[in-house]
Amino acid sequence: MRRCVCAVIPVVLCTLACARSTRGQAATRPAAATRVSTAPASRPADPRWRNLPHTDTRFEPKSYESRLVWESRAAYLRRQILWAAGLLPTPEKTPLNPQIFGRLERDGYTVEKVYFESLPGFYVTGNLYRPKDTRGRHPGVACPHGHWARGRLHDDELGSVPARCITLARLGCVVFSYDMVGYNDSGKQISSHRFGSERASLWGLSPLGLQLWNSIRVVDFLCSLPDVDPDRIGCTGASGGGTQTFLLSAVDDRVKVAAPVNMISCSMQGGCVCENAPGLRFDTNNMEIGAMMAPRPLLLVSATGDWTRNTPNVEYPAIRDVYRLYEAQDKVETVQIDAPHNYNRASREAVYRWFGRHLLGRTDMEAYTEPPYPKERDEDLLVWAGRPLPEDAIRDVETLTARWIEAARRQNDARRPDRTAQWATVAQEIGGWLAVATGAPVSRLRSSGYRWEERATLSAGLIVSRGVVTEDRRGLRIPAVYFALPPRMDTRPAGGVACTVLAPAEGTQVLFEADGQTPNALVRSLTTGGNRLLAIDAFGIGKAVGPQDAAQPRGTTKFFTTFNRTDAAEQVCDVVAAAVFCLDYRFAPGAFSSVNIVGTGRTGPAVLVAGAILAAARPDAERLRVVVDANGFDTSSEDAYLKQFYVPGILRAGGLPAAAAAIHPARLLLHNTGGRFDTSWVELAARFGRPNAVKISPERLGDDQIVAWLMQK
Repeated sequence: MRRCVCAVIPVVLCTLACARSTRGQAATRPAAATRVSTAPASRPADPRWRNLPHTDTRFEPKSYESRLVWESRAAYLRRQILWAAGLLPTPEKTPLNPQIFGRLERDGYTVEKVYFESLPGFYVTGNLYRPKDTRGRHPGVACPHGHWARGRLHDDELGSVPARCITLARLGCVVFSYDMVGYNDSGKQISSHRFGSERASLWGLSPLGLQLWNSIRVVDFLCSLPDVDPDRIGCTGASGGGTQTFLLSAVDDRVKVAAPVNMISCSMQGGCVCENAPGLRFDTNNMEIGAMMAPRPLLLVSATGDWTRNTPNVEYPAIRDVYRLYEAQDKVETVQIDAPHNYNRASREAVYRWFGRHLLGRTDMEAYTEPPYPKERDEDLLVWAGRPLPEDAIRDVETLTARWIEAARRQNDARRPDRTAQWATVAQEIGGWLAVATGAPVSRLRSSGYRWEERATLSAGLIVSRGVVTEDRRGLRIPAVYFALPPRMDTRPAGGVACTVLAPAEGTQVLFEADGQTPNALVRSLTTGGNRLLAIDAFGIGKAVGPQDAAQPRGTTKFFTTFNRTDAAEQVCDVVAAAVFCLDYRFAPGAFSSVNIVGTGRTGPAVLVAGAILAAARPDAERLRVVVDANGFDTSSEDAYLKQFYVPGILRAGGLPAAAAAIHPARLLLHNTGGRFDTSWVELAARFGRPNAVKISPERLGDDQIVAWLMQK
């Protein structure tokens, strides 16, 4: 038998070709390469159905081979955090309009009441502690308080926010302690700390996102003060305040020194809605997010009596390995306190010494201890004590949600195509946002491949091979059927060979006649002239339906969407993985001339979003042709997204109308719009791009019409 080069020719076709050149052997003994696994029971399970990650999963540290690899990863994670927080695209930074009043003179420091607008009508409230020494500019420190019973007023042996702020001010820092949403003064606007809905999540609104935006605006506020050095900004908080600290540090490089206390853990990622938002921890965890502070100075404070008990041996070494890539191991340290969950005096003293060294430039603080401090009356610290809310203040979650959505719609309208150069850039942005929203970054899918798990058969003159498309990064296993002409009939037309990725709404079995073995007319049409067809059962369809015996049904784990993609997002990932395989896989004598992706019925939106992602990420996007059955989707209805295509944040990116427009420069056939799908975006985009590359039909097109469009040169 002649040698078979399976890296160049698909393994099934190669096996068949080699078998024909072997005298009398292939008919009785199939080559081992025709299948990877023969017994269905031995096939690895798709990981998206079992043992799904959640906030109490134990995560293993990751390692990075180089600084370049890490920085690429960190840049992606920053986008992921901002997207999960609803801060991509960045909300407009409206005027803060700060009000500072109620000054109290104390020994070595002053304290004042503050409120400012992070969003129009939403006020960040807190206290500003300043050193008595007014000479020069001082470091600024943001102090989020965490889930203490009394918020920023909390003061007992386990944790004192006022003690931290007073001592840092006496040391020479300008310190701002501010409310979490729903706490103390903030509770006058939003009465509950725990709010949110799936509807709000379509627009990217969550407690986590609002608090992260507030923290970014706190840095804006500190940097605006004439007595603050904007190049010396620090941040520290414990528990939920620790989460705010490392999230802010991850996305805002203005934070030069950080000390998250009792939070970064491999075994607990945060127990509150303000620490979990959809998409925040797709394929990541707080250890990796914490490492994004590198190479800026970072102190990890942990406790023996909570989930940070392993920090010296697990989390700290993992983060230190990232600092080693910068040769900055001296910029990260860990301190563990023998105590329950806390920000007690010993923990605070460790932070004072760290900030003293890295923010204040002092070398004399190794033995520093916290001096006694006075306790103020609540009414002397509360902003709204004896003072009414401003007339324009938001007073409930419903008003907050409405204003957030209104602002997002204004940003979407401003991105509508109006000229060619602008739209090319905006389309790239939209495709990139959708990639993050679904967790389908094309640049990290290059290991996609195909594994044949059943022997190829010959039926109706076509090779039929059943197997799976695999994606090694997450271990995805996408059931698929591959159709092609036998090698002896493969004429390879001069115009090149096309490969169609088809995601039928009813599963791949509908591509066969009643006998379940003979390919139907659509398959034969799509493989005419040597073209190929790769049909997949997208997530939750056909053979891709999950096991019925799962101990933890999908969707029921704690903060499910924080760690796991929705079913709709997984379908997008499957289409992208299959398309990338076809775009990158090299068939002798060369690549496919074009790759088509086709969705029918309920898979139409997934194919549409996949097309936008691929168009933005691939330099060869002009090789793509995308056929989308809109299935009468009502793009004006939030309920339609919730019931038919739930992807958190999708409306923040403009929804399916923006995705359709972003498919440019690939070709698009959008049909069955039913008058309910907003086609104005794609019509404008076509006007500034290639008008002949877009076809829109309100009616559902027949298979013959779709094939004719795909076969056009």
